[in-house]
Amino acid sequence: MPQRPLKVVILAAGKSTRMKSDTPKVLHKLAGVPMLQWVLDQAAALNTVETIVVVGFGGEQVKEQFSHHRALKWVTQEPQLGTGHAVMQCRELLADHKGDVAILCGDVPLLRARTLNDLRETHAEKKPACTVMTARVPDPRGYGRIQRDKKGHVTRIVEQKDLQPAEDTNEINTGTYIFDAPELLKRLDRLKADNAQSEYYLTDVVQMLVADGKKVRASVVSDHAETLGINDRKQLAIAERRARRRICEFLMVEMGVTITDPRTTYIEAGVQIGRDTVIYPCSVIRTGVEIGKRCEIGPFAHIRGGTRLFDGCKVGAFVETKNAVFDEGAKAGHLAYLGDVSIGKKANIGAGTIVANYDGEEKHHTSIGDNAFIGCGTVLVAPVRVGKNAQTGANTVVPKGKDVPENTVVVGAPARELKKRG
Repeated sequence: MPQRPLKVVILAAGKSTRMKSDTPKVLHKLAGVPMLQWVLDQAAALNTVETIVVVGFGGEQVKEQFSHHRALKWVTQEPQLGTGHAVMQCRELLADHKGDVAILCGDVPLLRARTLNDLRETHAEKKPACTVMTARVPDPRGYGRIQRDKKGHVTRIVEQKDLQPAEDTNEINTGTYIFDAPELLKRLDRLKADNAQSEYYLTDVVQMLVADGKKVRASVVSDHAETLGINDRKQLAIAERRARRRICEFLMVEMGVTITDPRTTYIEAGVQIGRDTVIYPCSVIRTGVEIGKRCEIGPFAHIRGGTRLFDGCKVGAFVETKNAVFDEGAKAGHLAYLGDVSIGKKANIGAGTIVANYDGEEKHHTSIGDNAFIGCGTVLVAPVRVGKNAQTGANTVVPKGKDVPENTVVVGAPARELKKRG
């Protein structure tokens, strides 16, 4: 079905009042990335010609954190007087647009691309003035209710605080829409704030369109959990659990990764893991990590951003890595901290090894060569280099700048050469 050019408006001006936070709501992280990033990914899935983000509370902070998204258009809503008022601030950017406008909520991060594409396909097929995404939920409290006529057509949306008993239903407004842009713009100036919250409701545009004889259609979501809005820390935790489950399912089903217990495995958004890698319980893998094929992770491993594992590596129980590069076949089996380090092919890191990368002011890098053997309890004080095929004895301390030559065994604190390694 041919689709008209689409602009997206993301409503991201929330104050974090119920979050009880000084951080703008859309900057709170979900599976390791800001909530707003999830919604920007939704916009990208719609193949938009332009994405507009409406900010308010902490707007400069939001813009700064997303400054790398150079194509975004930013609009400020000040004061925040409702969803209709937010869209009013975008009139100049929408004035010459003859296609469609999608309205997305910056605090509804779990919508899948296929769900949004269903919304767009419904809009393209039915050609209404507005298509609203709805969901049928067990507990509709707090949400606007969808009102339909006897033929099942959408007639209006009633906000919770304005709801009359006869209007109650379990079909809710998710806050996600596609409008015909000119039809939307014609009605924005007619919005009034004569309601319980003294705000300009975007939902009132739906009733105006119906009154003017325009069609309004609904696209009902099959899984209402996707439409969860995040207003407080409890809802954030619920969304976190669902996001992590989705990530684990994708890795297992689509990428061929074995996750022995997804319930206790914490993998954040954007992590890349190759096939036939096994992840054991209680492991944490954070955003910005790349793991190759046939690796073994955990249990109780903590793999932080900047870590890259080539094929066949092992990061075992109670090992923490950060900005660590493991070349093919490198292993750290137990109880180690490896930060700002490159580890060569088939190198072995013994239990209790510490890479002391921070001197109190700056982080420094450590290099461990191919086939090196780092003995139990070794401390490598960065910056330092351990050469190929070198070895440290148990409880060795290698001071900063005191590199260990290739094919050399060192022991003691501070390290001293014991012999050459054959």
